Amino acid sequence: MKFFRFASVTKKITLAIMGLFLIVFLLLHGAINLCLLRSDGGEWFKAAAHFMGTNWIVKVMEIVLMAAFLIHIILAVTLQIQNWLARPIRYRVATKSKTSLGSKLMIYTGLMVLCFLCIHFMDFYFVKLGLVEGKYQVEIKDLQKADTSQIDYQKVQENWVLLQTKYTKDKKGFENLSKGEMKTFFGDKFKLYEPDFYLMAKEKFHNVWYVILYVVLIFALCLHLNHALQSAFQTLGLNHRKYTPFIKLFSTLYALLILGVFAIIPVWIYFFDVLLPLLKA
Repeated sequence: MKFFRFASVTKKITLAIMGLFLIVFLLLHGAINLCLLRSDGGEWFKAAAHFMGTNWIVKVMEIVLMAAFLIHIILAVTLQIQNWLARPIRYRVATKSKTSLGSKLMIYTGLMVLCFLCIHFMDFYFVKLGLVEGKYQVEIKDLQKADTSQIDYQKVQENWVLLQTKYTKDKKGFENLSKGEMKTFFGDKFKLYEPDFYLMAKEKFHNVWYVILYVVLIFALCLHLNHALQSAFQTLGLNHRKYTPFIKLFSTLYALLILGVFAIIPVWIYFFDVLLPLLKA
């Protein structure tokens, strides 16, 4: 029994550490996403996405991050199942519990966060891995490295007008390309392209139902985050009447900050790109 009690405590500590790591990542991810709101045609956001996609240190951290996600999810589900099994039959008489609402909802908000992650991965991360079709961008300087023998010039000529519409504003490359279009214009073996996450995000946030779903799931994430921060500090031994109130306040403010950062982006884009033009029409 002592072994299993120790194992449970170890799981909780590991869960707390992994959770804190993911919480810090959220702030960085949110800061990068705020670049979507700049009126620069996505220049800052694309530069950040390029750095995140090509820097080897970031790639290593990406693997660490994915491992942290998996460990966090597995441990959370395991501990929840252990809690359910520990009390298979509910008390006959309902009693007032000191357990907070956030604690009671953790497994459910956690499942909603998992749903958010699945959607996010399908829309963006799997595009980066080449598992899902997306939109792509190519810089003209990289086209010099293309194998011209692979290019079907007749198809290029037939689609020349379409290619002209794909120019970036600064004329330094092409954007909003499908894999089929890249194959036509640059050949089968051309691989010097990157996902166009800026246009992909804009396209997603132009859909009102996607925006609503995104905001609802972000709200669930912040409910989860608020209790998770408090629980993590408590698990790590930072539980005292002197600083527990500060931890609770910090957790709430941090959760509200994350909610504000992530929720404002789709709402802002939808309002100024879609709704406002309709109101002016």
